[in-house]
Amino acid sequence: SQTWCLLLVLGATAKDCKETLVEHYYGQNHDQFDDGACYVPRSEVAPEHPSFAQGYFLKEAAEGPENAKCLDGTPALYYHRKGTGSGKNKWFLHQQGGGWCYTEESCVGRSKGGLGSTKSDKNMSALDGGYFSMDPQQNPLMHNWNAVELRYCDGASLSGDKETPASVSGSTLHYRGRAILDAEIKSLLFDRGMKEATDVVVSGCSAGGLATFLHCDHWADAIKEASPAAKVACMPDSGFFLDEDRRPMYGSNMRNVFRFQESSAAGLNAACVAAHSSDPEKCILAQWASQHIKTPTFPLQSVYDAWQTGNVLEGGASPAITNDFGKNVTELVKTLLLGQPQHGIFLDSCHHHCGSWNGPKIDGTNSSFALQEWYEKGSQALPNKGFFNQNKDFPCNACCTGSGDSEIITV
Repeated sequence: SQTWCLLLVLGATAKDCKETLVEHYYGQNHDQFDDGACYVPRSEVAPEHPSFAQGYFLKEAAEGPENAKCLDGTPALYYHRKGTGSGKNKWFLHQQGGGWCYTEESCVGRSKGGLGSTKSDKNMSALDGGYFSMDPQQNPLMHNWNAVELRYCDGASLSGDKETPASVSGSTLHYRGRAILDAEIKSLLFDRGMKEATDVVVSGCSAGGLATFLHCDHWADAIKEASPAAKVACMPDSGFFLDEDRRPMYGSNMRNVFRFQESSAAGLNAACVAAHSSDPEKCILAQWASQHIKTPTFPLQSVYDAWQTGNVLEGGASPAITNDFGKNVTELVKTLLLGQPQHGIFLDSCHHHCGSWNGPKIDGTNSSFALQEWYEKGSQALPNKGFFNQNKDFPCNACCTGSGDSEIITV
């Protein structure tokens, strides 16, 4: 069978997708990885290059009482590109995606690759393109901000909170996602200077998008404690996964992750856990966590997300079923997220998963300019109240490069 690989790293090609991560190969004949992605390290550049990003391995946090370790026991890692000019004290934080290990056995396999370990990572990288673009025409809000890529290596969207290591098939595994998150926050604030921040946008794609939904308020609370005047917002990309148990059994799989990684109120949105005390496992799912986020949030989301249509809805569904699924996504977004006036969303009808920065156009604008407008003015000051809704039927190829209306497509 063929493997479908969505390359989330700008400029990467199929031949670069060498890490197959067989343990994430989804069953039920879906022919794709859990997250639709493989980990492709970014290219390296010289320190004087504008896109240069220094890597920081959090060894002290891994070796200390925090025990902030990747699945295999290696330290967490992030890459930082310094801000310039007016962006010197502004920060864009991006949490890497890469699926989940739904069972402890699959976590063993993941621990041997780049999504469960940092043993093969370099201490420098390059951050440019897409969300990281330094071109103001492509990234008008954040082009000169500090840019941070937070490597993903815990297998549970930074939710695991198990205090002791697990022994699985002769391997020792560490479910310490929340400790990694806290170590990253501490290092960014006090080692990199984010305690002086005036503006912060917290983001992530796919599993990193889910992490953004789960931890948005935790990021905001920590940042504001260090810098009370800082403006903090969240921008999860392709992370609004539904709690459904069609044949792929996504909801049950994530609940299993909650159980064996011992997620808790400390590893999830605490308000969500309190609201669902009889079923706290719900809170590892964006559908339920979104209702409890207080920090202004602006997701980038397709109603026909290409990963969800294969792994939540079930691949091969008819256009009619897919359209019904999209309508349900829209209604849940309106009810659970947009019921709070501080939030907005860029909700497109293109069949994609991540990687569609500045592709679809809604209300005459693309995602980067919609983000800027929402961030600077707030939802309630916008004519659409922050609800950028493409609202086209599936399939809509024209939605990916324009508005979806044939007479005004922008290519």
